[in-house]
Amino acid sequence: MHRLADELAHIKDLLRNHPQGMSVTEIASALGRNKHSTGRYLDILHAAGHVDLRTFGMAKVFTLSSRVPLSALLSYTTDLVLVLDCDMRIIQGNDPFFDLLEIQGSSALQKKIDQILPPNPENKKFLKILSDLLISRQETFEIVREGHERRFFRGKIIPTVFEDGSSADTIILEDVTLEKEALTTLQESEEFFRSVSDHLSDGLIVSEIKSGKKKVIFHNQRLCEITGYSADEIHKMRPENLAIPEEKERFEKALRDAEHNKGSMRELRFWAKRKDGESIYLSIRVKLVPFGDAIRGYILITDMTQWKEQEEAQLLQANLIQRLMTNFPHPIFIIREDGVFFIANAAFCELIKAESDSVIGKNVYQVMPDEIAQEFLKGNDDLVKQSAVSHIHMVTRFFRPDGTIGDVIIEKSPVSAGDNTPNYIFGVVITEDMCPLKN
Repeated sequence: MHRLADELAHIKDLLRNHPQGMSVTEIASALGRNKHSTGRYLDILHAAGHVDLRTFGMAKVFTLSSRVPLSALLSYTTDLVLVLDCDMRIIQGNDPFFDLLEIQGSSALQKKIDQILPPNPENKKFLKILSDLLISRQETFEIVREGHERRFFRGKIIPTVFEDGSSADTIILEDVTLEKEALTTLQESEEFFRSVSDHLSDGLIVSEIKSGKKKVIFHNQRLCEITGYSADEIHKMRPENLAIPEEKERFEKALRDAEHNKGSMRELRFWAKRKDGESIYLSIRVKLVPFGDAIRGYILITDMTQWKEQEEAQLLQANLIQRLMTNFPHPIFIIREDGVFFIANAAFCELIKAESDSVIGKNVYQVMPDEIAQEFLKGNDDLVKQSAVSHIHMVTRFFRPDGTIGDVIIEKSPVSAGDNTPNYIFGVVITEDMCPLKN
């Protein structure tokens, strides 16, 4: 063994002194050995990475290798490196590896891997798993060091040859803990996003625009419930196709506006059709944001059909009331509980000789003399405060069609829009000379 080491060292000295390189014949002559023995020595050095081989025609020229020695790499790499001989004895290792095991490197050298007794039991388990992986001869693998601080490693086993020609294995472990934690966080975030989106009362579409092509990359279950389309149908559908033909152009314009004003929200409401043909009224909010070399579109879809139907019913009711107020021959008014006029029809305004604009929104005392206003408001408090009172019929001094002040009949009823809203008084003035209390 010593003779082999001396011969190998002698060859390296020769090549160091001949940087231009030497042939096998030249090296054999300098050593005083035959070409066969010299060739075997050179094969060992070449396999170990100590010499480089170049060919010139039929001739082989050897030079001293300019590669960085393994020992130097061990000192600078942040990866965990361990070199084992064929009996799985530790020949070399770097500080990061021994620091993980919480042992001194000098105490582990020349020991078999299963003879290492680290103080942390989790490190003992880690070495056992590593030993099993070496026996199985897996070239690449992943391994976890459990415990209070979990560490994830991506491993690689590299067959190695020592200077004496014996085989060994170099194990390189790359610490991928941060990568794994980031991936786990990303997965948890994605699961959270999916959970939240699936519990939204609104439909959600996330689409991607790349190279002029649009595709749906995510949607929640609520969207399927709103539109009646299956998940596969949603993925194949362009979002603007949800609108009925008459509304599609407006939807496309909203998308174009959002694309020209990236980051800003665009809102649109329109009628659409469910898959079963039922009409639905949708509110669409669109926001486009750059995402790498693509554009992500986030579309929130709210089913407002019930709201729209209620709005139309209220509008119809308001139109009917307005028409009734306009065409009804008797003077009609609605005042708030604080005495402010909310509605007064043309007949009422004509009766008190005032324009509509000077009545609506004004207090009773601003519209008529104090003594008339005081009489006009009588009974209102009882209607507002006493729930049992739903109607009053009163005779009071008020304006009459002939311009005089005299007795008229006023019918009043309380009106409310709901809880915690102002109370109103709806009234009708009957001016005919038919007052039952008049003598």
